Amino acid sequence: MLSGIYPKVDKKRMKKLLSLLAVFLLSYFAVRPLLAPGYFPMHDDTQVSRVIEMGRALKEGQFPVRWVADLGYGYGYPIFNFYAPLPYYVGGLFYALGVPALTATKVMFGIGVILPSLLMYAVLYPVVGEWSAIAASLLYLYAPYHAVEVYVRGAVGEYWILLFWPLILYALLWSHDITRRKRAVTLGTIGLAGSVMSHTLMGYVTMLFLFLGLGIWWTVRFFRKRVDAEELQTHVRWFVLGLGLSAFFWLPAITEMQYTNVAAQVGSTANYRDHFVCLIQLWSSAWGFGGSAPGCANDGLSFMLGKLHIIAAAIGFLGYILIGKKSISRVYVVVALVVSVLGIVFTLPISGPLWHMLPMFSYLQYPWRFLSLAAFGLSLLGALVVACVDDARGKIAVAVVIVVGVMVVNAKWFMPQYQYIKDSRSFETADDIEWRASKISDEYLPENISRPMNASEVVSATIRSDHQVTVTSVVSTAVEKQLIVESTTAATLTINTASFPGWIYRVNDKEVHPAVIHGLPQLDVGPGQSVIVIKFTDTPIRTIGNLASVATLVFIILTYGKKRKTNR
Repeated sequence: MLSGIYPKVDKKRMKKLLSLLAVFLLSYFAVRPLLAPGYFPMHDDTQVSRVIEMGRALKEGQFPVRWVADLGYGYGYPIFNFYAPLPYYVGGLFYALGVPALTATKVMFGIGVILPSLLMYAVLYPVVGEWSAIAASLLYLYAPYHAVEVYVRGAVGEYWILLFWPLILYALLWSHDITRRKRAVTLGTIGLAGSVMSHTLMGYVTMLFLFLGLGIWWTVRFFRKRVDAEELQTHVRWFVLGLGLSAFFWLPAITEMQYTNVAAQVGSTANYRDHFVCLIQLWSSAWGFGGSAPGCANDGLSFMLGKLHIIAAAIGFLGYILIGKKSISRVYVVVALVVSVLGIVFTLPISGPLWHMLPMFSYLQYPWRFLSLAAFGLSLLGALVVACVDDARGKIAVAVVIVVGVMVVNAKWFMPQYQYIKDSRSFETADDIEWRASKISDEYLPENISRPMNASEVVSATIRSDHQVTVTSVVSTAVEKQLIVESTTAATLTINTASFPGWIYRVNDKEVHPAVIHGLPQLDVGPGQSVIVIKFTDTPIRTIGNLASVATLVFIILTYGKKRKTNR
């Protein structure tokens, strides 16, 4: 009688949900420090400031967010025109909705740490089975370099990108399957766009490697006369749509970089030739919270891949070769192997000629960034250890050994150097944002702008002048300022907002083109009252990028948003 009231439980779905819950709960040790009060140091200790600036921009109605008002020593700069914004949209949205800045930042951290392992499981479950997927997801989560990204470097974008690589894997695995092709396009599009918008540099690597890899794949299949036109079209679709969806970001980022000081960051202190990893460091590398240095003995942080990761990957691949498990997708194994090899090789000095040859690779600065790619590949290969076991109980036993082993060995690395108590509101002060955070990262300012030498030199007024003027602010947001200036004589005004393409200046409702002196615009006004309006607008290339992203989104919704009809 009750069976007619309650729907029949889908045991397979319930089993999958319980496994996801298990992975989620086992993620606790990776995020435990985020649940504690206070904060902790990291190399890129600007994360809370960026969340605050993003949240303020969103509250003011700026979208897409490009310009922030307070970073750059108060001059403002277009950080989110160049620095991948996706994680900060999430953190900034929480802040805009009233969540304290520090809490919003920790939520952003936590999502980036946990969600990749959950997606890894969801993607691998239909490919290698439940227990293999659990093993791979925990290997992915507890990779040593993942701990370096989170608790040593504070490289939010670099571990957020881990969230999107499993989605790209899904698209590669299922583009041939007519029943999953629609989902493959959707997830592949999200995967590529999310990668580009999570980390500018590794997003570029993802796009470039996919382009080259798919090109080689289809060239080989062409000469072997095994081209599937529909599968090829599917690959092209999600690749093009992924670039289209993220065009609002990458198109201006590439074309407008010349107006910043980013190029100066590729110098003697961040030359990729000085930061290759020694082979032995991939196996064993002392843990630390310092920086990278030339040679094998002077590095202050660890570059180990994880002994268990390497052993599991090697056994898994050899097991696949020797046993010849036909139920495992050959594409899966090829992708896992290629990604692992690329990730490892590009950290080593032997890849030097490739670094020199591939376009824009010097901007990557640190070859050890590829450890995240290697960890992804090794986790995929590690799943094969379980998948090659035929006995159900044997699968469970091997998976449990891997999961327990990787947590016992590696979970201890998921801790900061130390934690300290700091009130969330103290991160919102002008001194913290305009001085402390700004001096950590000021590369998005114009090259010739004057940097303050101490906190007292930070910008304190919108306008400065050698003449006696009175300034009244009517509107003051990150992207628009309306000012009433009273002057007894003709005066030259310096606007303390960094010059950058897109700013429009009006004096008494007439557009003017100011002189730019040391990166700051200068306007001339006559005696009496003048109304000055400065507004940040989209350049033609930003408009093209915005339109491309909107058009792509509309196309995806109309084409892939409808549910497929099924016969019942």
